Amino acid sequence: MSDYRHLTRRDFVRDSALGALTLGVGMSVTRLPAGEPATGGKSIVALVRDEKALGANNAADAGTVKKMLDEAVKTATGESSAAAAWKKLIKPDDIVGLVPTKAITPTHNELVEAVRAALQEAGVAADRIQIVQGKRDLAEKCTALISMPGLKTHALTGLGTVMKNYITFSGKASYYHKEKNVELGAIWLMPVVKDKTRIVIVDALTALCAQGPQKDPKYMWNYSGLIVSTDPVAAETISLKIIQAKRNQVKGETWEISPPPLCVAAADKEYHLGTSDLAKIALKATGWEKDLLL
Repeated sequence: MSDYRHLTRRDFVRDSALGALTLGVGMSVTRLPAGEPATGGKSIVALVRDEKALGANNAADAGTVKKMLDEAVKTATGESSAAAAWKKLIKPDDIVGLVPTKAITPTHNELVEAVRAALQEAGVAADRIQIVQGKRDLAEKCTALISMPGLKTHALTGLGTVMKNYITFSGKASYYHKEKNVELGAIWLMPVVKDKTRIVIVDALTALCAQGPQKDPKYMWNYSGLIVSTDPVAAETISLKIIQAKRNQVKGETWEISPPPLCVAAADKEYHLGTSDLAKIALKATGWEKDLLL
């Protein structure tokens, strides 16, 4: 494996073509109706939005979130129903670890509970489902993980979404700050999490496009969406595209993420965790279309 610790930003952008992804230049996404299958072996990313997902005081509506989750998981797996999707992903004898974002911009509890309920409906006993974020000892005992990060930037790693979500399992979180975020994919190959992630569910109900992870009202907005995929890199790629588009919208010009999220392309090219190539991603977007940012 290449050692990226001594690469400059320019080196990596040149070698991986991440610059086009980060800047949102020359990018196109295949956008398919939810009922249409992906072709050509593309990674499916389901994006479901509902303007009713957030109500008064931006509280999440549990019923709406559950419907969104059902639709997204069904679409991401290509199954005919949410129940069939969960049974495809998880077996009753699995020990399932839920990995939501907990600090400052947390994953909505309504989403966490909707996933917990869906797992129990799929036959997983309640005592075999647990929150394992920040609890490496518990994660080690799990046979399946469901990553549930919030959609946000991070001042130390560029993005604070999919690739960063397992950083607490590394035991050395600060190591991956700044340009070393390029190595975040290595955490996904550690025994504590390797090959355990069954699906990624990005909480994009409320999102943060700058100054993360602290809540800065100037850069928070209600996207009212869920981004779901069995390919973590594809989910991160779409997340990055949305965040970059929002930043550009806020500034009225290109506003690059700093530090640059080198981890996205590296997760694909170096760690082989999924695809960051938009030509190999089938985005199936349904629901509310206002300010889609794609």
